[in-house]
Amino acid sequence: MRTVAECVEEARKDVTVMTSLLEARQLAGNRGLFARFDRARKDCLDAQVFFKAKRLEQEQRHTKFQDSPYSLEPNLKEAPGGLRDLQVILWITQACGLGNSWAELAQRGLITPEEARQAHRHHRLLQNLRVRLHYAAARREDRLLFDFQESLARELGYSATAHRRAGEQLMQSYFRAAKAVTQLNTILLQNVGAELFPARDSDGAKISEKFRRVGELLEAHPADLFDREPTAILESFLIMQQHSELKGMTAQTLRALWRARARIDAAFRSDPRNRATFLSLLQQPRGIVHEFRRMNQYGILGRYLPAFRRIVGQMQHDLFHVYTVDQHILTVVRNVRRFTMLEFAHEYPLCSRLIASLERHWLLYIAAIFHDIAKGRGGDHSQLGKLEARRFCASMAFGLKTRSSSSSSSRTISPCRRWRRKQDLSDPEVVRRFADVVGTERRLVALYLLTVADIRGTSPRCGTPGKASSSRIFSARRSIS
Repeated sequence: MRTVAECVEEARKDVTVMTSLLEARQLAGNRGLFARFDRARKDCLDAQVFFKAKRLEQEQRHTKFQDSPYSLEPNLKEAPGGLRDLQVILWITQACGLGNSWAELAQRGLITPEEARQAHRHHRLLQNLRVRLHYAAARREDRLLFDFQESLARELGYSATAHRRAGEQLMQSYFRAAKAVTQLNTILLQNVGAELFPARDSDGAKISEKFRRVGELLEAHPADLFDREPTAILESFLIMQQHSELKGMTAQTLRALWRARARIDAAFRSDPRNRATFLSLLQQPRGIVHEFRRMNQYGILGRYLPAFRRIVGQMQHDLFHVYTVDQHILTVVRNVRRFTMLEFAHEYPLCSRLIASLERHWLLYIAAIFHDIAKGRGGDHSQLGKLEARRFCASMAFGLKTRSSSSSSSRTISPCRRWRRKQDLSDPEVVRRFADVVGTERRLVALYLLTVADIRGTSPRCGTPGKASSSRIFSARRSIS
């Protein structure tokens, strides 16, 4: 129990107290006393300080739960894309006097009416799931555990199909909602930050005819650039890779990307300029993983690779994987990338030495992207994925002049599909047959590197350096020789 003065004192010391007092409402008692408290609370609230404190608090929470939004048992409340991200937006906008609801934010022009409807829809979904989860667990439980996914899915009207469980469909809806909430959170907090901390003219600088820097953010110029020149969509991510001073994109550019993703169609994918840009994204010295994750977040990667779009938010039911298929794939790309970086050479010294010997090691990034891309379709996903990889190689031709060169690249990627049969590796005949399939030592090295990266990408606890034994690869080398 506190006096008005004591409430104000505690709020100034602790942003969580101030956050709680934002939602204070009178249930009973003296109206005049509550009005005096409300005025005192508003007088002591510094919107800029509150904004910075809540942003820092969110960053710390995201760091703590950084794997949760992509894990198969996500935290509905605390993880990035969860309920707390939506609450943070409303707390900040309320503290700044910009609105107390999604509809009010749309009226102020901070979000579009469609974004307001989307935010309201996702807010209701997350709240509904969390309440039902508490009832199903008979306790407070914010993690959407496997034990509850099927029953919750049936409650919400999902039913199993020939290839997908009801729980898988529910979780894919959740993961896509979490992505949309993350995007909305980014856009809105940038817009609110721009209101509170107006940019100076000196904060902007021209990067090219199409892009400029605003503070530490990339902005497409003019605002309708992506509609007028769709080729600039992929170029924006290339610019991000090439300019290390850029930490993100402006809200205007993120919105424009989201709206323009529909421009990525068959004609866009067959345009030689876009093919060249996509391959250039894979060959840059920095920013590959960051930008592919950003492309996935804003729906660009799935539009450019339709097969990838089908596995966004796709569950994996086995004893090994703890991430959705799309996040597992991007984690494998990250692991292959780390083999090429000197600062991580101590993690897997053999892998670092092997990848240094490979010409065009970026082909392994493509192999990583396609290694699980056909999961969830039914049938052998390795064989289906191999067909997808071959189609991609044939369509891209890797920007090379000769058909034979492109075919060589395809032959390098195709054996990097998993040799899935469980067989006795101590049997020389098994090793010989394996060597016949792989064909060359170069492909064997590529397969080994992808396998280590894949194992490590199933879970944070898998793929320790000690498990990356070199004895098997040298056994296969002898057989190939």
